[in-house]
Amino acid sequence: MRDRPLPPGPIAESPPSPSATAAAPSAPSSQPGLAAPQPSVTGPDAPILLGTRRVVIRPAEAGESILAVDGSGRLNVTDGDTGKGLFVLVPTGARHMIRSATGDRACLGLKNNGSAPLTIAATACDPGRDGQLFTIKPPESGDPATFTISVGDAFLLVSGTNGLIAEELGDATPLTTFVFVDNGPAS
Repeated sequence: MRDRPLPPGPIAESPPSPSATAAAPSAPSSQPGLAAPQPSVTGPDAPILLGTRRVVIRPAEAGESILAVDGSGRLNVTDGDTGKGLFVLVPTGARHMIRSATGDRACLGLKNNGSAPLTIAATACDPGRDGQLFTIKPPESGDPATFTISVGDAFLLVSGTNGLIAEELGDATPLTTFVFVDNGPAS
């Protein structure tokens, strides 16, 4: 459930600038047992990108639709309020794990479906698995209050026939951008 209704803009506060929200690359820790440093983030999206807030992820061009984990465990687009549509963006070096903000605390990860498109599904959290480490950044052109989300070389896209998929785009520009709607402190 949402703590408050979706605001008309991407985030309840003011829109960020691209330089304020981009996660600066950070080197992994060379000392065993120490976590990788968190990305350096400032601006109104800093609490969201630093994992201290629960968020709803909304495709920028999809009106009131949001991303949520469906009954089969797949991340997909839905038009309803759902208890499986709140997430926490957990920094892991310069990338993020996307963890459910519900009681199950599952993480999202890339799922290979054979000859069908790649999808994103809920799975046990494993920060050592590359398929669970998402790159979240403002697009190279377009609205700086939106973000592209990719895992490896595959970008999250909304497909009219397949729902939310992950697709390798090569040199093409990602077609889907997302906004993060603040829904209160992460617990």
